[in-house]
Amino acid sequence: MAAKKTILFIEGEPNSPNGDLRQGLAKLLEKKLKGSLPKMILGGGKTQTIDKFLNNKLQADKCLLLVDLDGSESFRGMDLKQHKLESEAEKVFYMIQEMEAWFLSQPEILDQFFGLDRSGKAVSEKISRRKSHEIPNPKEELIKITQNPREGGRGKYKIIKPAVELLKLLDADKLMDDSADFKKMVKRIEA
Repeated sequence: MAAKKTILFIEGEPNSPNGDLRQGLAKLLEKKLKGSLPKMILGGGKTQTIDKFLNNKLQADKCLLLVDLDGSESFRGMDLKQHKLESEAEKVFYMIQEMEAWFLSQPEILDQFFGLDRSGKAVSEKISRRKSHEIPNPKEELIKITQNPREGGRGKYKIIKPAVELLKLLDADKLMDDSADFKKMVKRIEA
């Protein structure tokens, strides 16, 4: 009998006209999971995704959840309690604070993707000197540092389409070093 496939519920809009987040995550995870990708379900907003995860009855033992923490690591326990996830804590993985922190942790991909701004400055030169998971609002930081795009360049960061492309560019090994939750999630899927 074949093993049950892991199902990964992910915070994100399933029908976005700006790109398919699932595709970007699949490319990133494929770098580590080599053909054993989980079934990925984009659940919409955080609350909707958590509801879908908690109410899934098909393969509850093989279901995992990936959502933004929207706060620092110290907020984890409160978030688990607030969303009634305490009993599922080992199956919950957070992007701390948001997915954009993953991009900020690898400034070289931002330079590769966005290039130089109008003043000839690389995006990486504008990133806060804090560790990416310590930046209070990574999405806003990324929007701010890409505000002044060069003519003919990619333009400033917008939520979905660039995110899909940036996910594909991330170095999965570096991300495992930078994000304990990403590393634990990959290990859990492999098990």
